[in-house]
Amino acid sequence: MGPLGLATFLFVGITALFLAFTLVIALALPYGDWDAMSFGVWSRLIAEHWPHIRFAEAGAPDYQRPLFYFVQGTAWALFGFHQAIGKTLSLLFSGLLLASMAWLAARTVRVERHFAAALALVVVLLIAAFVRFIAAGLSDIPAAATVALTAALLLAPRLGRLQLPFVAISAVLAVFAKPSAIPALAGLCFAVLLGPRADLRRRSIAAAAVALGTCVGIAYDIVQAGYVHLPLKDFLTTGTSDGFYAQLADANRRRVLLDAGWLGNDLRVILVFALLYAVCRLVARHRLSVTIAFLVALAWAWLGPHLAGAHGVRVGLLASGGWLEQLAAVVVAGSLLLALLAPEHAIPDRLQLARALVWAAPPFVIWVLRVVYDNRLLAPAWPPLVLLIVWSLLPVFAGARKSRSWFVLVPATALVVLCSYTIQNVNGLGTSGWSQLRAGGISGLENQALMRNIALGGDFSSEVNALAPQVAKDDRILTYDQRLRFYYLTQVDFEAPQSCSQLAGHRIFVLLESDEVRTIYGRTASTAFWDACPGHTLVRVDERPGAYTIFVNGAIRPSVGGCGAPPVVPGLAVEFGGSFKTAAEAQPTLKHVVGLGFVQARVEHEGCASFRIVETGIPDESVGKSIVGEARTAHLRAQLVKR
Repeated sequence: MGPLGLATFLFVGITALFLAFTLVIALALPYGDWDAMSFGVWSRLIAEHWPHIRFAEAGAPDYQRPLFYFVQGTAWALFGFHQAIGKTLSLLFSGLLLASMAWLAARTVRVERHFAAALALVVVLLIAAFVRFIAAGLSDIPAAATVALTAALLLAPRLGRLQLPFVAISAVLAVFAKPSAIPALAGLCFAVLLGPRADLRRRSIAAAAVALGTCVGIAYDIVQAGYVHLPLKDFLTTGTSDGFYAQLADANRRRVLLDAGWLGNDLRVILVFALLYAVCRLVARHRLSVTIAFLVALAWAWLGPHLAGAHGVRVGLLASGGWLEQLAAVVVAGSLLLALLAPEHAIPDRLQLARALVWAAPPFVIWVLRVVYDNRLLAPAWPPLVLLIVWSLLPVFAGARKSRSWFVLVPATALVVLCSYTIQNVNGLGTSGWSQLRAGGISGLENQALMRNIALGGDFSSEVNALAPQVAKDDRILTYDQRLRFYYLTQVDFEAPQSCSQLAGHRIFVLLESDEVRTIYGRTASTAFWDACPGHTLVRVDERPGAYTIFVNGAIRPSVGGCGAPPVVPGLAVEFGGSFKTAAEAQPTLKHVVGLGFVQARVEHEGCASFRIVETGIPDESVGKSIVGEARTAHLRAQLVKR
């Protein structure tokens, strides 16, 4: 096995390890992203009423993207509601994207096709949003995967007469995945038409197949837009680029464009280099294009984030991790100059680069104008951008091989190192989530409470845990938190917080206090407004300022935790009497206990409507049993507990 073969093996190996690890995480962790739970409600309703898809609880944002959520709902209808099924389905779409990109890379180069396919795998793994949402249950990766599949099928002539029908079906699925796929399919049509007149008829038929599939998908959107009484444009943009989100895009556009970390920090230099190289190559020779792209990419990658408002020199040019990751990023950036040594056969031709640029332009422009506030929403443009990166890196490896064959392993090893660091961000784990996973060990993967806390994060995990003891089967919940419908489904009335009259008929009210909700609803998104509601006795069950407040409209149910109860101090304790609903109710018993000589006893707030009289700090079991014996002699009910 030569150096290039070894590099191919390393790329495929790190991809296989990455997917194996991700599968374990997908099976262990539940959904943790807002949109996965919000849109997952539609899947749950489909599962309960299959094959129906229209429900009063669903709306335009749901009907926009039926592919993943209908398939997920169908799977839950067949096998029961298990989040691991949905996450595995999401991972399968990620695998489809990887496979399609590997096929595209292999079919668009003249030599070393296996290496090009393996390189495409690594480039996809370096996309930060791909790693973050690889099994998250969102529709962005399915959209990118079906767009890439459509392009891959265009390069599969062995399908014969089935090729064009498959292309059209794939285009339909792309539109069904998410409306953001439509500009990417339009760009693909234009890219296919670009080229010499000699085979324009064949390419026109191929473009027509893509256009036909796109139109069929849009026809579905027209029908659903009519059902929810919205114009088609409003239907396609609801929930992503309207109202608050339009303002968010305007506020972030300059910063994001200057930062250039559209695919993540590890790909910042490479992406800018690839784009500039492709543009320059249209009008200039290879070496001049490499030189210009290299110098401008380094300057932009260093200066851009600073102009965007970032701090610290290393933010732009280097990766944001430890020294090894930073070193790997520097090695990859420096290796780009090896493209100057590339032989002629490794240099991408102008038509190839032009087609990728044309393909990427529509989804990129729409992203910039509409949804630039979130990098994952650029997903439909990933396929052409990945191809541009692969084509710009192949001359780097060819130049290294021409100089010294083992030089190939320098950039290859650096890319593998960068990939290994991305694993900690799978499913949005990050440093804290990864630490909790390691602390739990292998056995911790079976601890559902621990896995849910890791996946949901601090605020929402606390919200769910505090809410659970208060919700009975027939209770109605009023909230703007769409995620709660994923757990309580039809018990939740999803309404914006606007007036006290909404509380009628609801025993529980969950108020979100995020910046987004405060911006949209102003004073009605504050606890002070709801505390003053006449005719309602609202009791705060749990609260995290800036995140949420849980109110019970009436009497609360006793529960451990919540209602501002402090964490229980671990160790031995003696409990006197039973549980009390209020601290005031416990005071007479406490006075009696103290009067009998147990002066260290105190009232402890255990949770919602739950107070106990305890004496803590018991040094050992023998002392505890002695105290219990004295209490019983004085006709007090007492017990020794370990907490």
